Amino acid sequence: NTIIASMLLFSSFVHGSEHIELSLGPHYANYRLCQNEEEVKNQWNLGGEIGIANFIPNIGLKIRGTQLKYASPLDQFVDTHEYTPLTLCTSFGLLPFLNIDWLKLTLETGLGVYSWKGFDNIGQIVVLPTGEKMEERDIGFVAGFTVQLRPLQFVGLEFASRYHYIASAEIFKYGFDDKDDLIWENGIGVKVIIPLLRR
Repeated sequence: NTIIASMLLFSSFVHGSEHIELSLGPHYANYRLCQNEEEVKNQWNLGGEIGIANFIPNIGLKIRGTQLKYASPLDQFVDTHEYTPLTLCTSFGLLPFLNIDWLKLTLETGLGVYSWKGFDNIGQIVVLPTGEKMEERDIGFVAGFTVQLRPLQFVGLEFASRYHYIASAEIFKYGFDDKDDLIWENGIGVKVIIPLLRR
């Protein structure tokens, strides 16, 4: 009974949606790393995103990933930090009352998995006196928005701004002060839009 009820509920969501779309494409952004007020670093980088929109009316999902490297010249152990953010966000359409195909505005919030490593000056992962490698995987939170323009029916041009809060609580075991990392992402992207279902 529970399974049947869930299927009927999902079916009602799908039929209530005007169209379901799959989108994918590259994303080029500036990632501003803020470990504290004295340590701010900027990095431009290319990543990718895949999303599905309107599987529930005006609600979608987006998966985005990239790889970032920041120099750490003042760190006595680490020459470069490498971050690999992989985020899953729910997107909410903010203009449902406007029947405009060429303009989309969405609010996004979700979770991320942030793998990071510390490299020495010859490109090897730093090995600590304890024998542990300097690599971790932390959980973070994401919030932001995206403005999408569609000059063509199946092509979208996007500007996105996102704020990442990385709860890197385990960094203290390396002998450093415990610092949660913040990344502010601002960038542009191009999406190929593939209709999956239309009423």
